Amino acid sequence: MGPIPVEDALRAPLEAASDPRSLATLPDEELIALARSGEQAAFGEFVERHSRTVYRWMARSVGEQEAEDLTQEVFLKAFRGLDRFRGEAPPRAWLASIADNSVKNRYRARGRFRRIFAGSADVPDCPDAVADERSPEEHAGSGEARALVTDALRKLCPEYRMPVVLRDLEDWSYEEIAASLAIPVGTVKSRIARGRGQLRTILLPILRGQER
Repeated sequence: MGPIPVEDALRAPLEAASDPRSLATLPDEELIALARSGEQAAFGEFVERHSRTVYRWMARSVGEQEAEDLTQEVFLKAFRGLDRFRGEAPPRAWLASIADNSVKNRYRARGRFRRIFAGSADVPDCPDAVADERSPEEHAGSGEARALVTDALRKLCPEYRMPVVLRDLEDWSYEEIAASLAIPVGTVKSRIARGRGQLRTILLPILRGQER
């Protein structure tokens, strides 16, 4: 497939595709196949279909201030990687994998992970088991508490962040997360457990203080 201007693909009007059916009715796999063959509008429909979801992932992972830029980055990488998409996992899982790598790369590039935890050595890699087995998100009954959870998610190790977001906030199965991130199910469960442990360490003292 010849090169297609990425900016044009992201802004492409949803014109009639070569397929007689409307693009909006096509499954993701067919949109990707059309995009790989040079159909700009198909990729535009794919972006339109998933942009809000990817933005939500990014907002929960890095905050709203950077979410729009990272969302654009995810779709740019997806566009440039169309030829490498093999269909071994659903396109949504493919996007999640790109999003996960984008979050990790952003923190590696800017050294933010080190700055976030400067002076916070009391947050362990994986805290001892806590009697309350619910996820921290289940404690977030108020808008203020939800904001605290969102802020705490940005303080997680990057490798734990996307698995926790996909499992506890997006309700993905362990198998879906494993397929999207190309890691074993056991590793997914381990990262989620460690991520939840870090969230408890950050959040429980605050939430208990609100109960007093």
